[in-house]
Amino acid sequence: MIFKDRRLLLAALLHLGIPQVEEGEALSLFGYQSGRRPETAEIVVRRHHLGSASNDLGFARTQAGYVPIVSEYDHRALQGGLLLPRLRTAYNERVVEEVRRRVHGTARRVVEGNLVKIRTRY
Repeated sequence: MIFKDRRLLLAALLHLGIPQVEEGEALSLFGYQSGRRPETAEIVVRRHHLGSASNDLGFARTQAGYVPIVSEYDHRALQGGLLLPRLRTAYNERVVEEVRRRVHGTARRVVEGNLVKIRTRY
């Protein structure tokens, strides 16, 4: 899972109720017992914003975009294991809105069960 646009990733995190992130170069990630993890990231959500038993959530910048760094525990536990799918949905909705705005079109969001469909007209 890669998030290409930093600004849209930050907007998606905000939409999910994560208003505070740290940005920088090679920021250290910490585990739930405050121990330093071996990974580093350029965007970090500190564990106290996620839950007391969580680890930091990071996004490492690559040539393709930002790749999430999530512990195995948090992958299952954050928002009932749905944090990354919800983040992907929120991010994609922002991408569609950006395209809609650029082409001066309209967008309509339809939810069918677990599937979110966005139809854009221009």
